[in-house]
Amino acid sequence: MLLYIIGFSGAGKSTLARKLSVSWKIPAWDTDDLFCAKQGQSISDYVTKNGWLSFREKESEILRGTGEYDAGSLSSVYSYSGLIACGGGVVEMTENRDFLRSKSVLWLAPAWDVLLHRIHQSPADFCKDKSDAELWASYRYRLPLYRDCLRIKFPDKSTCG
Repeated sequence: MLLYIIGFSGAGKSTLARKLSVSWKIPAWDTDDLFCAKQGQSISDYVTKNGWLSFREKESEILRGTGEYDAGSLSSVYSYSGLIACGGGVVEMTENRDFLRSKSVLWLAPAWDVLLHRIHQSPADFCKDKSDAELWASYRYRLPLYRDCLRIKFPDKSTCG
């Protein structure tokens, strides 16, 4: 069984996947790296030529193809055979959320100030040339989408007494 790691840019998805891979002695993959290897170019170059919508469609193909990485028999003590760190925007496509909802998903959700600090230090392609206000809007837009990928639903804090 694969464990899918989701979260906004700067959440630490790739870093955690690499560390757990070593600790749990199982392989890890990053959908952004898989995309670049398949397309033979960076996400930035691809988006410049083809646009974000085309990237999201290709990203969906990559995500749906991750089942081939499930080794099944290479099970760690935690019952996972591999880890998949997903791109931060993978949740924007309904089909991806439907796919993830049927999988084991770990949502990394650090505080906004932590994310913003990390983004400023090392911005992903999606974050480049965006103001803090634009990033905040994207973050707020994606929050319920991340939540929608989980089998166990947590209440939205804004609705709690």
